[in-house]
Amino acid sequence: MKPLSYIEKVIMAVSTPSHIRIAHARQIISLGHNPEPMTLILHEGTMAIYRNNDNLLIRYIRGAMIFGLNALIDVNEDVYLKAGENVRYEIIPTMNFFAIVERDNLWKEIAYIMMFSSKRLYSSYLTSVGLSTYELIKINLQDLMNEDEFVRLNISACDYIQEKTNLSRSRVMAILRELKVGGYIELSKGILGKINKLPYKF
Repeated sequence: MKPLSYIEKVIMAVSTPSHIRIAHARQIISLGHNPEPMTLILHEGTMAIYRNNDNLLIRYIRGAMIFGLNALIDVNEDVYLKAGENVRYEIIPTMNFFAIVERDNLWKEIAYIMMFSSKRLYSSYLTSVGLSTYELIKINLQDLMNEDEFVRLNISACDYIQEKTNLSRSRVMAILRELKVGGYIELSKGILGKINKLPYKF
């Protein structure tokens, strides 16, 4: 479960309201051009995190959330973010961020936020290595059903799966079509409405 109360407590301590920015849908936010590691605070809205080298979708995050919590390595050069809708966000130097965390003794809150983020990344790793095409599609359909409402209702199942796997679009669409015809899933204009029961093998 997302530790929302801890996230909001940390954001309240580190945020400077006058530094909050607005990004519109599909706007790209890159932190890699900054001379020092930066932490992004997502106050409101949904963002997608992509890997730079192949544009693979890593995951979606929804505000309130904090991205870039690492004082040991700079992950900003490896990824970029894209607004899924109009969002409110703030960028703060990571060292400044952790100075406030130290000052206000917010390490427990940070630990829970890190555990939540690590769990999601670990889950992504387990479900993307050494799997067949159908297994990847099956897992990502289930992941899509567990996403926030904005993602589920605005991102087509094919786009979601393709961006997270880099599988052939024609192959993904063919399998989704057969799953729909078989009554295993319910799709309307590409949007996943319901998973009835996915076959073990396909």
